[in-house]
Formats: sequence, C-alpha cells, structure tokens
Amino acid sequence: MKVRLNKTTWRAASGIVASFILVVSFQNCGKAGFDSELDSTLSAGTSDAALSAKYGTTTASKVSSIPFAYDAGFDTITYNSCAETHLRNNKAFTSLQAGAFTTGGIKIKDEFFDYADQNFKPVYPATSLSLNQYKEFLQDSPANAGAVPTVGIRVKNSLTDVYTTNSQVTLWSDIIPMVGTLTDALVMDSFLTANQNNEVQKGVTANYFPFSPEQRVMDSGISFNASEELAEEFRNIFMSAGILALTYMPTNAEEVYKVRSPSSAYPVKTAYGKGYSLTFTPLPGTNASTNPNRTLAQVIETDLASPGVGAKNWNCNRKYAVIRSQDAASLCPALTYAQMKDANVRTELSIMRRHLRADQWDVNPLRGCVVPKNGISCYKEENLAAKGFAEVEYDLSKECFRPNGSYGGATPTSKCLHFVTVCTRD
Repeated sequence: MKVRLNKTTWRAASGIVASFILVVSFQNCGKAGFDSELDSTLSAGTSDAALSAKYGTTTASKVSSIPFAYDAGFDTITYNSCAETHLRNNKAFTSLQAGAFTTGGIKIKDEFFDYADQNFKPVYPATSLSLNQYKEFLQDSPANAGAVPTVGIRVKNSLTDVYTTNSQVTLWSDIIPMVGTLTDALVMDSFLTANQNNEVQKGVTANYFPFSPEQRVMDSGISFNASEELAEEFRNIFMSAGILALTYMPTNAEEVYKVRSPSSAYPVKTAYGKGYSLTFTPLPGTNASTNPNRTLAQVIETDLASPGVGAKNWNCNRKYAVIRSQDAASLCPALTYAQMKDANVRTELSIMRRHLRADQWDVNPLRGCVVPKNGISCYKEENLAAKGFAEVEYDLSKECFRPNGSYGGATPTSKCLHFVTVCTRD
C-alpha cells in the first residue's frame, strides 16, 4: 500500500487531540500522545489471504515473517539557539535540523538479505534472488510495506508520546516525514541496486533519492523558537526525558504519533530507528553562571530497538556565534576571495552550508561566526544604543540579559549571545 506524503493530502489528517499535557509545561510546551494499549504496532503489507493466493501458504508464511529491513541514520545535526516571536515561521532560523549528507542515509540491513536468501528461491535459471524479487518481498512484507522515516521529539521511555508546542501532534510540525514511502519503487532504486552484470549490490547506503515522489534528501527541521523561554524549556526536555527520534510511521496516516516497533507492549520503549540524546551547555570556557546553555555540547546516538546500545561517534566542536548584521563589518566580515581559495576553509564552509543556506546566512569559519541575511535579526532589536547600551554583549566574560536569569548586581541590559552549533557523525 503506497502512502503519499505531500502536504495537501495529509493536512486534513495531521492533527490529533492530545490526552494530556506535560504537568511542568511552560508556554504551551507539552507532550501529546495516547496512554492506552496500542492495537499492535502496525498492520501493513499485503493481507494473509492475498499473500497465500500469490505465493502459496508455505511461502506466504515466510513473507509474513520477513524482519524489519531498514537502517537509517543522520550524520549532521544543527542547533540554532535564536528564539524570538518574529522568528517563529522563518525557516532560516529553524531550531533543530537533522540530515544525512555523507556517512548517513538509508540502507537495507544484512538481516533482510540473509533471511531472503535462506527462505526464498531464485527464478530459474538464476542462481540467486533478483533485484525485483527483493523489492517485491519488501513491498509485500507486513513489517516493511509503506514504512516512512520520520523525526520528532519523543519521550525516551514512551516513544508514542511526542513533545509539542501546542499539545497536538501535527504532521510536518511535530512529526516530520522524510524521503517518502520506502517501498515505493522509485525510492527503492536508490538503496536496492544492481551492477552491470545484474548482481544485486548489498549494503548500499543512499542519502540522495533523485526519483522520490516526495523528497530527494533525508533532511528535516523542528522549531521551538517562538521565545527564549520556550527554547530553554525544550533544551531542558532534552536534558531529561526527551530524545530526538528517527522512527518509521505505520501506514495509517491518522495515527502519526505511532512508531513501528519490535514489540507490541505499552508503553512503547523500543522502536525501529535511532535515538539522539542531546546535551546543551554554555560555550566552553565561559562562565556558566552568566551564559545560558545555548550550545549543543554532545550527541549520543543509540539504536531504539536495543536501548543502551551505542552507535557512531559525534563531534560538536563547531560552535558559531550569531552576529547582528549591524556589527558584522568588525566582528564577522564576509570571506574574501583569497580566503575562499583555502581548501580547509571550503571544507568547513561546505559542512556549515548543509543547513545554513547561502541566501540566508553569511558564514565565516575563520572567525567562527554567522550573520543572518535579508534584514532578519536573531535578536529582539530595542534600539538600546540610544540609551548607551550595546544590543548584544559579545564579551562572554560579562553578564548579559537572559530570561529567568539571576544576577550578582543590577540587571544587565545587553542581550546574551546566541549560537549555531553543527554536530557531525563519523
């Protein structure tokens, strides 16, 4: 069964009523989901009767038992701490972005190939299963048919509960579909391929899907930047019960909060996919008592189907200060042509550009800073210069104004610096 994910088709089914709101919620930040036994984790694929009619009873039983086949993962996570009301719907300031550009992507697990090779026969006179056979088994398999990779902020120990900003689970806002239906023939062409000798290439990881009816890359963004208080609340959620979860949506579009899982137990503590635990701290080397936790310090990736099992190493050393355009000439000038010729600069810039588009941001890797374009500021502009104060305190040794802050003396006026952190996976 094919599920189309274009926004026009899905908008009518994108919201569901939440059964409860997080007790400690702040500014409408909460988690929504259902606290009842789920009617199994999924009900997809070809029916038993149809499978028997197509394959015969014995082979149909084997098709029904095909294991979950997909292994997807991100290689870049970008956090932008900018948060003001005027940034709420501005995609240049998306709070959290995750994508696959190099080492990440989607592939078919070896377990699927091993199972298929052991349980199914090739079409005579071939001596091995064909590419079309593998694709057909995936499309007919209840565990795999119609699977859609999605990303959302979920409760670690109850993965069908989703943190939201308005106590509703909304598709394209709280649950972000990526790529499209993985058993779509045009999508499978990217990770199920054959060489010129018609030999199936196993272990191929794809991060570009040129023929997908939905999206050509595995990339997503979630925003919680309507205010600095809301952004802080979400950082605290990640530091406690929340996790960035890459999971797979069942076929039923009206139940967007659900996940495909190896277990039908509730609460849902395991799922097919990856979990990314995030830790936020002040910029390293600065005074934690005067600077907010606005940089992403650590990403820990785990397999959600096997909690506690680690996977891959992440590097979060790229922490770029967000400079006002009015201050850019002295603090973050645009790169010169000579500087751009440096291979190291270009490499660094290419990584930053994964989520900071050139038409939206100036990036200076040599200064470790970024400047928003198009006249949009990361900060709430209050014309403090007329009162003798800088709009932003760029000296990180000095106190700065932050919501809910406590100070040693008079309340400072200049705002605390914001940062863009880019974490990459080996």
